[in-house]
Amino acid sequence: METTHEQESARHLLEHHDSSSDSMSEGDVPRPQAAWSSWGKRTSLISSFGRRLTRKHYFIGLAVLLVTTIFLANPYHTFVKPHGPQAAAVPQPDAVSLSVVLTPTPSPEAPSQVEKPVEEVASPPKEPEQKPPAEEPNPEPEEKKPEEAASDEKDKPAPDNKDAEFCTTWPVDAKGKYTPKNKPAAAKTQLESFAPAGGWKKPQGVRVVAMVFYGRRRNVDILDCYLRQNLVSNGGYLDEVWFMVHTEKKEDVDWLREFVRDVPGYTFMDLGACTKQGYGCMWEYAVEDDTIYIKIDDDILYIHHDAIPQLIHTRLAQPHPYAVSAQLVNSPVTGMQQYHYGAIHAFLPDPKTRPYRAAAETWRPSEMGLYPPGTRPLEGNPLDVKPPYRGHPWLLLSANPHNTAELKRTPLGAWDHDRGEANIAFGPGWTSWGAAAQQLYSLLYNLELNEMHRYHFGRRLNYEDNNSSSGTDNETASEGPGGENLYDMQYERYNLNFVALWGRDVREALPIHDDEAEVTAEIPRRLGRPFVIDTRAVVGHFSFFTQYEGIRQTDLLDRFRAFANENVCAAGNRKRPWDGRCEGF
Repeated sequence: METTHEQESARHLLEHHDSSSDSMSEGDVPRPQAAWSSWGKRTSLISSFGRRLTRKHYFIGLAVLLVTTIFLANPYHTFVKPHGPQAAAVPQPDAVSLSVVLTPTPSPEAPSQVEKPVEEVASPPKEPEQKPPAEEPNPEPEEKKPEEAASDEKDKPAPDNKDAEFCTTWPVDAKGKYTPKNKPAAAKTQLESFAPAGGWKKPQGVRVVAMVFYGRRRNVDILDCYLRQNLVSNGGYLDEVWFMVHTEKKEDVDWLREFVRDVPGYTFMDLGACTKQGYGCMWEYAVEDDTIYIKIDDDILYIHHDAIPQLIHTRLAQPHPYAVSAQLVNSPVTGMQQYHYGAIHAFLPDPKTRPYRAAAETWRPSEMGLYPPGTRPLEGNPLDVKPPYRGHPWLLLSANPHNTAELKRTPLGAWDHDRGEANIAFGPGWTSWGAAAQQLYSLLYNLELNEMHRYHFGRRLNYEDNNSSSGTDNETASEGPGGENLYDMQYERYNLNFVALWGRDVREALPIHDDEAEVTAEIPRRLGRPFVIDTRAVVGHFSFFTQYEGIRQTDLLDRFRAFANENVCAAGNRKRPWDGRCEGF
């Protein structure tokens, strides 16, 4: 077959290539005569172009093909060149400015305060120094031990309600679930007790019943730990706890009905028609002669471990007073007394407008740091302060608990300066949520300092002469427990949140209508039997309805739940938040 010029050129190139020292053997590269003959006959255009190709062109094409293949097949290449070194971190903006929230509206699944979050959440970045160290008593969550991880509360379902008016500053997950911290017994706050020598011993022949005026499961969930602690079965004084149901809200009723089944000594009290009436008819159940009834509101957040034994012994030691009340923290009457006797500390709400701390389970005020020095004073009357954001804390103005000068800047300082024209029971201490918050944060700080004796104003009163309502110094008073620090209300109205009465005294006063006015002032005045406060029996009260809107936007519910979990609740009964995280935590 006659060969063409193109075939001769190709043969020449291949023969020249074969003669080189690094060429492939003839067995490795087949001779292409037949292929070139077929190609030349069918594609004259390509054949013509091929005449111009030299050995150099073939090697360049092969190199380009090889580089292209490697580039496309490489799984690590990128089409975008990063700006700057990859190891360089994105500059972290200021933590405070990042965490500020412009709206107080909570997200049910938003994140919760001073501790390190249990898990990562989509929240603004925070500088490491904003989180406290992990050692006790700081609020960093601890590594759970295997036995703790296997505890009952791990598998206990989280409460399912997502009440929009509340949120939590605890590190709940996106579904609102959270396992409370387990702390060793040594980490518990060591609080002083004022029990008599040998400890408290329940008197024989006296039945004690707690009557919880129930309407809200959210508050009773915290109160539950204190009630269980005080049951006779746990070494306390309460023979029974009656939950007097005064709500028709199905969720709250159903929750309580199921809740009391698990606790011996708890009783669900269906009040029938009384449920739709005022509180007066609820006293018709408290009529047994040898029974002391302790009426307890469901929003009591704290009960000192001496409070119930102290009330019972005072009730026995002082038979003349018509009723004996615990000393309320958040009360218009005792709040001002606490201010002057040194139990109130200088607190103001966080001046920032958005959260900047990690979600955490914590209660100690000192862990939040001090109020920023040089911060512009609050505008307007401190009693009418506006909540800065949901889940906000109140901060100490001074680390020195004896620095009373700073108190003038606070809500109670403003209240002391201007008591208002209303009766003290309905004055600023009743209407101001700021006054309530300052009292409750002061209670937490006194617990942290272990200085609950600050509340013990009052003295022994001698009521042996029943015609004397004010009492005199009692040099020969009983040496037994009870009645050491009494405050006589002098027939003025007090709050009926935590009061002990004999059943026979209640029965003889029936019917009762406006129970607070009648039990604290009108009936005592009519009988000549005063209403007294035992200032050693300290309890914390969350809010009056007039204070509710502001105080619910603090982190107080979270704080008192954390205190109860650490110091009061049994290991299998530690409490969880009801809500999703407050926005920004």
